[in-house]
Amino acid sequence: MNASAFFKKLVGRNRVTTREAAQLTGLSIPAASMALRRLSTEGLAASLKRGHWLVGGSALKPGVLVAAAADPYQAYLSGWSALRVHDRIQQIPQKHFAMTLGRPGEIEMAGAKLSFHCIAPELFGGYSHDSRVDGFVASAEKAIFDLAYLAAMNRSPVSGNLPETDLRGLKWREVKAWVGRISGQSVRRSVERQLERIRGQHAVNPEEA
Repeated sequence: MNASAFFKKLVGRNRVTTREAAQLTGLSIPAASMALRRLSTEGLAASLKRGHWLVGGSALKPGVLVAAAADPYQAYLSGWSALRVHDRIQQIPQKHFAMTLGRPGEIEMAGAKLSFHCIAPELFGGYSHDSRVDGFVASAEKAIFDLAYLAAMNRSPVSGNLPETDLRGLKWREVKAWVGRISGQSVRRSVERQLERIRGQHAVNPEEA
């Protein structure tokens, strides 16, 4: 069975184990494993962990990788990654920056580095599905808030420092609305100071709301 025929038999299966791929295609497990590795070199599959694969043309997109790595928790791209998606920064982040309700940490998957940051449940939101990454992405406003929040909470290695960033047209009222959801007064004030610093460094029009 050639790679094209093998791939067609797996269409519609976003995730698959090597054993499942063998059963679906009628190949032996070693042959299915070899075929999956061949697909990965063509960008049509990505190894999640031993014996587990993402399959499809979008397998290597950041949104897909972040969702798979965070499972069973939900996660969304934020921070520098989201700002890049929204064309707010030109610099390409070295890691995919994501917020999650699960465990924080950094992992490597399919040759990509993923950096997960934990946030309180009441602050988890402000994202929507974006076809460009085939996953959830924070709005520019929420991405800025998330960076300020993590910096205020001293979540290393997040410093809150941004590369050259275009904040023109940013809806600061939406950013402030997220600040209002923070229950602790001291944390809220720390986040406000981080946002004031970011706004002062990057906003073209400080009065823009």
